[in-house]
Amino acid sequence: MKKFLIVYATREGQTAKVADRIAQHLTSAGATATLLDAADTSSVDGVALDSFDVLVFGASMHAGGLEKELLEFVVANKEQIQHARRSFFLVLLSAATKDPALKEKTLQDARSKVAEQLPVTFPDTEMIAGALMYSRYSLPVRWIMKRIAKKAGGDTDTSRDYEYTDWNHVRQYAARLIGRRPQLAIHGQRGHEL
Repeated sequence: MKKFLIVYATREGQTAKVADRIAQHLTSAGATATLLDAADTSSVDGVALDSFDVLVFGASMHAGGLEKELLEFVVANKEQIQHARRSFFLVLLSAATKDPALKEKTLQDARSKVAEQLPVTFPDTEMIAGALMYSRYSLPVRWIMKRIAKKAGGDTDTSRDYEYTDWNHVRQYAARLIGRRPQLAIHGQRGHEL
């Protein structure tokens, strides 16, 4: 079976949760999945990328930027990554936008920003809805996120958190990574088959 390496970066924890669920699905399907937090330099430094069949990278996007830990890892390992089978998933609120036209516009913008920031192209990408974690934001960030959520038709009650991640979508993405046909239509941006 295939050996997968999943390297992720997270700010409020939702990307870590998504990465963990992907690893669980891959393992349940008989693959080997190694999960590494890009911020844990003791784990990612010196990892033998060529010992894996597929490299999967995950990040979230805040104010148009990806986590620096993931960017640094990709930059440091660019040569090996660009010659490997690879996939990238992005966890962001825009993937949960209710208005289809606004959703497509914001996801296209996110794709462009990912391409600008990563020194390696990812022919296979997936956009996964994230979470609105009001309880973890500073007061100014909470105010900004409430404005963004209101514009997108999202939840604006800052006294609680909201999880928009479609876990069936995550399962389908994992099934596609392992080469199985998902049973239901994929709801995110789908790239080329691995």
